[in-house]
Amino acid sequence: MATNPFKRITIIGVGLIGGSLGLAIKKRFPSVRIVGVDRKGVLRSALERGAIDAARTDIARGVRDADLVILATPLSVILKSLPILARHCKPGTVVSDVGSVKLEVVHRAAKYFPHGNFVGGHPMAGVELSGIEAAHPLLFENAIYVLAPTQSNPRALVRRLGNFLGELGARVVLLDPQTHDAVASAVSHLPQLIAVALIHVAGRRHRIARKHLRLAAGGFRDLTRVASSRPEIWKDILSGNREEIRRSLRLLIRELDLYSRLLKVNSSPRLISQFTQARRMRSRIPKTMKGFLHPLAEMYVFVKDKPGMLARMAAALAKEKINIKDIELMKVREGSGGTFRLAFESTQILRHAERILKRAGFEIGV
Repeated sequence: MATNPFKRITIIGVGLIGGSLGLAIKKRFPSVRIVGVDRKGVLRSALERGAIDAARTDIARGVRDADLVILATPLSVILKSLPILARHCKPGTVVSDVGSVKLEVVHRAAKYFPHGNFVGGHPMAGVELSGIEAAHPLLFENAIYVLAPTQSNPRALVRRLGNFLGELGARVVLLDPQTHDAVASAVSHLPQLIAVALIHVAGRRHRIARKHLRLAAGGFRDLTRVASSRPEIWKDILSGNREEIRRSLRLLIRELDLYSRLLKVNSSPRLISQFTQARRMRSRIPKTMKGFLHPLAEMYVFVKDKPGMLARMAAALAKEKINIKDIELMKVREGSGGTFRLAFESTQILRHAERILKRAGFEIGV
């Protein structure tokens, strides 16, 4: 077992991310003492779930003996907490955060932590759910966890924190803060705005579509999933990274304007070329981003809308000791059934599963 350099850890904010960190730490390093700092009701739930060992409502008391402090709060709270931490943390305490914006945080932190013991962090593992109730110890398993060190951070300290996060299952990536914010604007912040915009177009601005939102299924639901995120979280992010987000928005507007002009002149070949290029580029996004170390073998199974059918499918595979690595309901039609995407460790296992399910009477798609 790897040694853990942090024996006492304080997590400020024990919601989805902070609570999941606590659960992951306790799972990997049971002897670590974790202090949670939050509101009384949240702390009570975190204690019941085993994410923390002790509860504090006061930051100063909560960080007094900590070897590592993690700020898992909204950006505005992170910024307000920095001077308090600088006053009350013991010398040598490593401090990090989980905020989605890095440049503003590390610049402010440099003022209060001149010896470089603050390292900006961002686990790219969030979901649209929130709160300690949604926390899970495997949230960071094979997920990208960005650390954004600066020249003031001792390399040994960054390495120590990175190794610790790696022990929790995360894949640590080092990016300078400015690069992080530029990338996050395009792959995280912009998609959020796109989802919000699509909902507004279909649900409010489109005169006809807004009356028939019940038809919005499949691709529309997939594209707008993140629109269910809590608005208060995004208030700080949009403000803290507004210039990079505006740059990404301008690129998107330029792209959409191109599509509009191509449609106006009915230039189908050029428009289809955009589809082809997009498909090619998307195929280069590693499937491991979903949490697996290598690509999985996938197939589609139609399951009739009858009681026990899903259990029957799983039982048929379990009987042959075949493990379903990933499962997703792709389409559902009430009274008819649903199409499930099943993923397996290898093509060989997939072929075996395919034969089993066909014998069991299931319809296999492509």
